[in-house]
Amino acid sequence: MTEYQKPRVAAQVAVALLETLRLVDRPGEVLEDEIIARTMPRRLGLSRVVERQIEVYREYSRQGRKLSTEELAEFVKLVNKRPDAARVFFKMGDRLANEQLPSRKRWLPRSGRLVLVKRSIVRTLARLFGQRMGGFVSGPFALEVSASPFVQLDSSGDACELVTGFCQRALRRGVDEGMTVVKLSCETKGARSCKWSAKG
Repeated sequence: MTEYQKPRVAAQVAVALLETLRLVDRPGEVLEDEIIARTMPRRLGLSRVVERQIEVYREYSRQGRKLSTEELAEFVKLVNKRPDAARVFFKMGDRLANEQLPSRKRWLPRSGRLVLVKRSIVRTLARLFGQRMGGFVSGPFALEVSASPFVQLDSSGDACELVTGFCQRALRRGVDEGMTVVKLSCETKGARSCKWSAKG
């Protein structure tokens, strides 16, 4: 078994992606008697296949089962076919952080909360994806990831938005609701590493 086939990715990652697709594809207004699965069959996130897969991966999650990088790659390819791929990955990261990370410890000063959130980001991403996802360098919030698995799975760089959404939600839950995360560089654009910073 190659590293690519080794089960290491938490099933929660697949659940978050599929649930995000369902959320993004749900129309803003739904008539009371409308059956979305019939009236909007082209919306992948609303298909019965996705509903079934959500239940399958939820059960995997309860059992503690892992996915391989190869399986994760198939999910990434599924999203990359969409024109709104970057938005889907961002919202997926937001969902994962909201579910996996603790909320703000209000009794701590801001600097203390920031330290805890940065530690939680590194640990949680490593737990979810079965490998260390970079680390923080000098500065209030400067995340750097080299040889990112997302870059290896997606040459467009859209999948990296998962990290952007994850970090932004983590900071808003744990430090300050007004914080925003921006991506400064990407390996897919020729940079040595992917880098993120935060403001607010």
